[in-house]
Amino acid sequence: MKVDRRAFVKLIAGGIGGTLLSPLPWKLADDSAIWSQNWSWRPSPERGEATMVNTVCQLCPGGCGIRVRLINGKRAVRLDGNPNNPLNQGGICPLGATGLQYHYGISRIESPLKQKGTRGEVKTLEPITWDEAVALLAAKLKSLRAQPQGLVCLSGKQNGTVSEFFSRFLEAYGSPNYLTMPAAAQAESLGVFLSQGVRTPLSYDFENARMILSFGADLIEGWGAPCRMMSAFRLWRSKSGSQKTRLVQIETRGSLTASQADEWLAVAPGTEAALALGLAHVIVREKIYDRAFVDNYTHGFDDWTDSQGRRHQGFKSMLLEEYTPARVAEITGVQQEKIVELARNFALTKPALAVSGRGQGKMDGSLYEFLAVLSLNALVGSVHRPGGVSWAVTPPLAPWPKVVQDSTSRNGLRSERLDGSGGPDLPLGGHLLYNFLENVPKGKPYPTKMLWVYEANPAHDLADVNLFVKALEKIDTVVSFSSFMDETTVMADLILPAPTFLERFEDVSGDRGLQYAYFGLSRPVLQPRFECRHPGDVLIKLAKMLGGSVAASFPWDNYEEALQARIQGLAAAPSGRVADEPGLQPWSHLGERLAPNYGSADELWEMLQEHGCWYDTSQSMPSLSSAFKTPSGKFEFYCQALKEAGVTGSDSTYLPHYQPADLPGGKEEYPYLLMPYEVMIIENGPLANQPFMTKMLFDFELKGRDSFVEINPKTAKEVGLREGDRVELTTAIGSVKVRLHLTESARPGVIFIPLGLGHSAFDRYIRGKGANANEVLAVLQEPLTGLASWWGTPVKISRA
Repeated sequence: MKVDRRAFVKLIAGGIGGTLLSPLPWKLADDSAIWSQNWSWRPSPERGEATMVNTVCQLCPGGCGIRVRLINGKRAVRLDGNPNNPLNQGGICPLGATGLQYHYGISRIESPLKQKGTRGEVKTLEPITWDEAVALLAAKLKSLRAQPQGLVCLSGKQNGTVSEFFSRFLEAYGSPNYLTMPAAAQAESLGVFLSQGVRTPLSYDFENARMILSFGADLIEGWGAPCRMMSAFRLWRSKSGSQKTRLVQIETRGSLTASQADEWLAVAPGTEAALALGLAHVIVREKIYDRAFVDNYTHGFDDWTDSQGRRHQGFKSMLLEEYTPARVAEITGVQQEKIVELARNFALTKPALAVSGRGQGKMDGSLYEFLAVLSLNALVGSVHRPGGVSWAVTPPLAPWPKVVQDSTSRNGLRSERLDGSGGPDLPLGGHLLYNFLENVPKGKPYPTKMLWVYEANPAHDLADVNLFVKALEKIDTVVSFSSFMDETTVMADLILPAPTFLERFEDVSGDRGLQYAYFGLSRPVLQPRFECRHPGDVLIKLAKMLGGSVAASFPWDNYEEALQARIQGLAAAPSGRVADEPGLQPWSHLGERLAPNYGSADELWEMLQEHGCWYDTSQSMPSLSSAFKTPSGKFEFYCQALKEAGVTGSDSTYLPHYQPADLPGGKEEYPYLLMPYEVMIIENGPLANQPFMTKMLFDFELKGRDSFVEINPKTAKEVGLREGDRVELTTAIGSVKVRLHLTESARPGVIFIPLGLGHSAFDRYIRGKGANANEVLAVLQEPLTGLASWWGTPVKISRA
């Protein structure tokens, strides 16, 4: 029997996929539990009554419902998925299943700490009381108040009321410099604003789609809400005949999603936008687009004349001139016949949707790549329709009182942002962390005096990580709000330990990609183990110590009270229910009103604590006649908002198009391409793997302290290397030592490196295991938007 490359990859990657979607990981977890009997910090409950309580996981942005098994109401011994939660349907991911190890683990911070020696030295971090810590921070804030714009906050969370609390504090204090970590939602929000006039990420109705084109989004390896996507995958595979959902994965690497897809197209690196436009070319040329949608609800499809009488090129003529299948085949490496076949299938399968993004969606991405993929949805009429894409739906939380501003805060807020966002060079706005990091050493446009970091670990998680480390040298004071001793927290001057998600109130407001409104509530099911405080309570205390308008902006006694105030908006909404029964399928009721199953805000608060989440389907699909807030009142292929923002250029500037990446480093010196990838069993966020997750890694992923990169056997042969060899990877910004795993799932000429390993902090169970890919990955910034990505870096390889 002939085993071609495709079949081989199916065999290997399919095996991995089957493993993750089977009970095997949980058997390994059981084995790990036996193996870990001698850990001093292992929970050892006394015998007693067992109960289950519901809450919501906060270990990733997914916000899945979980159940905590308690002994005598005070010792947690297991986490399960909550079957009543419509998001995860009782499922739980590896990260969530190991959640108790974060709570009971040894990398928890036990009290506030003050750096008494050199920044970065753990031994000179000295415990102090909370009164001392808050008084110290309040005194520094008072001393900086004359120049409030020097305060910066970097949040690891894109949404939620705790993040809003931090943003609110900066506004009241007088700083415009609230930032978030990079995420694909940034390109999405900007692209939706330019094409539809509303600044929000997209939602994807995966459950009702019959065909899905994924341009690099690793849908079943941690993208969006991981358990929601695994449930959707099971739903796709449960259908048959004409109802079957077809998944096509367009990705350079043979990922888990690629192995489980109905078809995998291994495109050349960084050419996804070109392929999307090539498909659009075929759909337009063969006139198989949704003519009713394009004619009635879009602008800029045909060539057009503006009010000044100037003629402009439209999307149609650009496609037909520049993105022929022959040219696109040359760019992407996908055969012309396949491009034509895929375009026809996508246009004629109803409903179908296309989704962009790389891996789990933890980099900003490219505006034009997003617009190219979004244009496919518009051509086939899958915008604001079931089975297609729409806006992210936010729950109707009640607004807090308006922030009180004094003259100092008003003056500070008028300052240019430190990341240049919204300024003359980057008028489109957004959170541009890399611009901030480049400006800090220059003191441009003014010095950064104090940096707060909330549940983020940029000292490990950012590509070209030394940019962050060097920026810290120019910042007077760094404050960490974290539960764990991560790499960033180690470098802080003041550490304010936060409770874990099992010890505090916190919400999940909306979810990336979800097509209905969702609000999840975490509640304290355990008493805090250590001297930690809720960040929201710390901010309220600080505000009251500062007094004046800052104190007036925080009128609550504690964060719980502030959160309850917002719940009143849900209670007042005419539609929405607390999820209190298993088997709920909100995607089957999009657009329908749901009769509330509570009578008051107090009753809703109690039910949320008992069951964990609220949802509503009534606002899922806006009317096409009123959906678009653009200058034309329609979906704009030709984005006039760019022109209104002051962006100048030829017509192609305002249309989705493909731009080859200008990768750093010469081809002669760095002949190969290094591409990062993510897997669900390696945490790539503010946390680090706990022992149960690390135990699930294969020997060709992590062996001892060595991590592996994937390389094609042909590439390895070119440089005289074999399976397991130790090598050094060198890029223009640094080098790391790893070992080789030879696999046909790696494209020749490309080396794939996993993200999430190589920690220098946390605990002895993960510290020093593997290489941190971010030490060698270079960042690409889109000149027009400032958005950052690090999908590919030229590299050379040598024997270590």
